Amino acid sequence: MDYGPAASRRTVRGMMQPRTSTTSSEPGRQAVTGSWWLFTLDPIAARERVEHDGRVYQVEGDPERWEPRPGRVHYETTLTHADG
Repeated sequence: MDYGPAASRRTVRGMMQPRTSTTSSEPGRQAVTGSWWLFTLDPIAARERVEHDGRVYQVEGDPERWEPRPGRVHYETTLTHADG
C-alpha cells in the first residue's frame, strides 16, 4: 500500500488481471489509463493504493467482500493507473 515515501507499507498477496486500457490525446499530452482487477484474501480499503511491478495503482470505490462458501472470504476491487 502506498501513501508516499514515509508511509507504512504492508504486503498483500493477490492476483491482478488486466481489464481495460484507454488513450486520450490533448495538445502536448497523450495519457494512457489502465484498469486492473485485484483479487486478494487480505482486506483492502477504498483509500489505499497498491504498488506492483514498479507502478502505483489506486483502488476505485469500495472493494467487494465475497464469501462464496462459509469461511472462504476474499476481496475484489478495480485498480487504475495513469501514465502521461
